[in-house]
Amino acid sequence: MRPIEARALSKSFAARDYTVRAVKNADFSAEEGEIAAIVGPSGSGKSTLLNMLGLVLAPDSGEVTVCGTSPAGMNDRRLSALRNASFGYITQDFSLLDDETVYTNIRLPLIYNRSIRRSEHRERILAAAESLGLSDKLKRKASRLSGGERQRTAIARAIVCGQPIILADEPTGSLDAENRDRVVEILAGLARRDGRTVLIVTHDMTVAERCDRIIRMKDGEIL
Repeated sequence: MRPIEARALSKSFAARDYTVRAVKNADFSAEEGEIAAIVGPSGSGKSTLLNMLGLVLAPDSGEVTVCGTSPAGMNDRRLSALRNASFGYITQDFSLLDDETVYTNIRLPLIYNRSIRRSEHRERILAAAESLGLSDKLKRKASRLSGGERQRTAIARAIVCGQPIILADEPTGSLDAENRDRVVEILAGLARRDGRTVLIVTHDMTVAERCDRIIRMKDGEIL
């Protein structure tokens, strides 16, 4: 069973005088332990595809299956539970709470995950922080972190619940070369060492070429 599969996904957005077909009839699948890059020019549909695969955006047509489960017909509560159990998310802007500590930022997805006991939170947070070199930063507010530390905090938050699939949208877009390489190394380790499936949307071919597979998109289609 593949962690994620999609068949014939399509999504359009209505503009003022026309309709944008963001993704057109896309088929996609990824294997356990695979790190894959989704590349293409701006507006090619990369982030739209990622958001449909992550069950954040509903397709106009087609179907996504996550760890053997189809979200078709699920209410918002069940869909949220499936997302939280299946996906860790990493965004380009990090989406950290700047007035909160690193510890609190990493803990956020644990608060919403009802399958993980509160008594496990601290142990999980400490383990995630240690794996990313953040053990000495846990009490520091996110606003006082460097760019690389902020991105590593975002990754720690994405992995703390142990979800099998990591979705990363331009995770290195605002980083220098040294921090970019470190983030890619971390994400590759999650795939190859921990068996997680990692999908990265990126414009950076240096990042893409270090992945197991490159998926190219143009004008909403997977080439």
